[in-house]
Amino acid sequence: MLYQVKSGDTLSAIAARYYGDSSKANWIASHNHLANANQIYPGQQLELPELPDLASTESTFVSPALLSALCPNLNASDLNLFCKALELDLPKAQITQPLCVAHFMAQTAHESAGYTQLRENLNYSASALTSLFAKYFVGVDVNNYARQPAKIANLVYAKRMGNSDEQSGDGWAYRGRGIIQLTGKANYQAFSQDWGVDVVSQPDLVATDPVLAVASGCWYWQKRNINAAAQADDLTKVTKLINGGTNGLEDRAHLLNIAKQQMGLN
Repeated sequence: MLYQVKSGDTLSAIAARYYGDSSKANWIASHNHLANANQIYPGQQLELPELPDLASTESTFVSPALLSALCPNLNASDLNLFCKALELDLPKAQITQPLCVAHFMAQTAHESAGYTQLRENLNYSASALTSLFAKYFVGVDVNNYARQPAKIANLVYAKRMGNSDEQSGDGWAYRGRGIIQLTGKANYQAFSQDWGVDVVSQPDLVATDPVLAVASGCWYWQKRNINAAAQADDLTKVTKLINGGTNGLEDRAHLLNIAKQQMGLN
């Protein structure tokens, strides 16, 4: 439905009035491609999207049964929220073909530990840092960084992916978040610009708002043209486009098989 903004309106108030949930303000902003959710004006026309009715799953891209099979540790409330977010965001990124949906769901379930870990875990021991990030610790005492996630992020993500130096704090501010672990200031900036929601000044929204957690994954998938590899059913290529390598390939294959079974694609 279309809503005309009135004097004194805020997106939070509109969301609370029409959805019974003020946190849906970001949902409205995303749907209307608003660059700043805090800047609306009287007379502005906003489209208020209908929330999918999950009682009937015939028209949904991701059924509750599929999401539950891939993410068995989600509680009922979060399951419902993520199903709604997927229904809203998948079509925006043209992730609608069944095989593409299956690959997307398998990969994102792996990346986020079944949609339960929406922030990157950087709490590494000294030995893990030496094993995983050796090139960043040449001439650096790893013991000064062990079990200090913020320091680790600021070092290993410094001066790349749009981040400034270690002292800037960009590495920690723009660490991996969302269902596909959006990482780096440049990606947060590009996602903000393309999707119309400011996550540069509020990066943690990508982890705390289910719509944006899903939207960031959809955006990244579309930006990397991962649909092409998914439609070819090339799991290894899909994984490399997301991970940069083939880490966790066995689990990704297992999850893909579950998705295909649930969707009748086997």
